[in-house]
Amino acid sequence: MSEPLPQRVVVVRAGGGLCALPVEAVVETRRPAAVRPLAGAPPWVSGVGLVRGAPAPVVDLAAFLGGAAEAAPARWVILRCGARVAALAVRQVAGVRALPGAAGELPLLSRAAEGALASLRALDRELLVVLEAGRLVPDEVLRAAGEAP
Repeated sequence: MSEPLPQRVVVVRAGGGLCALPVEAVVETRRPAAVRPLAGAPPWVSGVGLVRGAPAPVVDLAAFLGGAAEAAPARWVILRCGARVAALAVRQVAGVRALPGAAGELPLLSRAAEGALASLRALDRELLVVLEAGRLVPDEVLRAAGEAP
């Protein structure tokens, strides 16, 4: 049996930790823009911002993971969420890495982080939270952001 191929991820820092997002889900990284509040959104959704002229929900990754919201995120990571995009507010984009093989299942943590937690790994002696980008923003938030003025 052959070894699984490495997974290419974009590594970001949010709050005090490292997270990884699949490269194929990342559209671009950019400086943050203005954000308007979005009524009824979960507490980890900062609001709505414009991404290439279209409204998109802005998710504070540190708050999503249960920590304090980033006071002034340095970057937005623009993620593909089906036919729409969302902006992930982070403190730093650390680069692209290849993670070896598949990680083991996490049955006790399968509902953690709104079901977006794919695996936990170690990277350079730090815990790395690997996320499924498509599960970071609920469909109702994507729809509401698309309807925002």
